[in-house]
Amino acid sequence: MRPIIGRTELIVTALILATAGVTLGLILLLAGGDDDKGDAVQATANATVTGTPFEPVDAAGQSIIDLGRRSVEALPDGEWPGLYDAFTQEFRDRCPFGEFVAAGEANAATLGASLQQIRFKYLIDVSLSADAASAIIVGALSDDEYTIETAYVRENGEWKIAPAPGTTGCSGFNRLSG
Repeated sequence: MRPIIGRTELIVTALILATAGVTLGLILLLAGGDDDKGDAVQATANATVTGTPFEPVDAAGQSIIDLGRRSVEALPDGEWPGLYDAFTQEFRDRCPFGEFVAAGEANAATLGASLQQIRFKYLIDVSLSADAASAIIVGALSDDEYTIETAYVRENGEWKIAPAPGTTGCSGFNRLSG
């Protein structure tokens, strides 16, 4: 049986759990893992990220960073299930809590000892409006950087992690590299 998400998705979930991202992000757990993209992702795995780290100018920007960090850090901190409520209702409607938790557990097991090497670095390419935002989470697993596309929506006055464009089911992020 193929895990719901792959290693990178778990990292994104960890980013999303921290983001991020992500969340990578977990970040990783929720990142879309398209097997047809594997070669392209491997080709860019060691690419240096050139975007400028996002510096928030208000509470909304800080909320986006905090969600990105949380999405990455939740998985290695063992707080994956607690991240579920940080996602939009749209995401929760398509990914029941039990499936979300199972995906996190499967990805944590797949990462093994590497799980504790996942970390959030920063966000780049942030686009922020009154009620929606998008960003790229930059994270690291050991010495390798990875990037994850993520989205956010203000729901009932609170910023939430939204599914990135083109994702389905419990996949909430798009792995771009790493």
